[in-house]
Amino acid sequence: MASLKPTFITQVAEALLLTSGCPSVRSVAETLGLSEVQARASLEALALANAIELKDDIVCVRSRAELAAAAIRLGGDPERVSRRLDWRDFEALVASALQEAGFSVSRSVRLPGRGGLEVDVVGASGRVAVAVDCKRWSYRSSSPSRIGEAARRHRLRSQRLASIWGSLGLPRASVLVPALVVLREDLPRFVEGVAVVPVLALRGFIEDLEAVADEVGIRVA
Repeated sequence: MASLKPTFITQVAEALLLTSGCPSVRSVAETLGLSEVQARASLEALALANAIELKDDIVCVRSRAELAAAAIRLGGDPERVSRRLDWRDFEALVASALQEAGFSVSRSVRLPGRGGLEVDVVGASGRVAVAVDCKRWSYRSSSPSRIGEAARRHRLRSQRLASIWGSLGLPRASVLVPALVVLREDLPRFVEGVAVVPVLALRGFIEDLEAVADEVGIRVA
């Protein structure tokens, strides 16, 4: 097997993020000017990270956001990879993960009043609900100060949501967890009373939501 080179991981991830449908290994290699052996090494690594499906030499992307995060973890260039994503990729991933876990999900939940406040994704299951702000920021843009400001704003937005929960027709819940979903993996777990969740840790976060609610949960009115 060819050695796994960060430059190849970056190129392959970018190509897949720019491609619709499920290309073949050969077409990915030809697009990038790589040998099939070189392209396959990167694709197999991404498949082992559960970011893509690789079967019978056909490549299908499971989740664009998870693909980008896995490529970065494998050494791909964070700036080049992350700029191929947009906020819709993150929202779709969060909504899908919550639905798979049995949550009722609402997207783009608008809060009445001045300011046009909106929560990207809201999920509820049993007593626990989660309000997610999806931040498709590059590594360079995800500075601690910027994350801190985003967390402060989202905590306030989530408190507002919790206070009017019953009037919005959302499923019953007793505690709301505010969360930021981000690409970076080297940030604190909690910032300003908000859970900071790397994309690749999203499913584990959902599984642990009851425990997280004890840390940063907001009582629902």
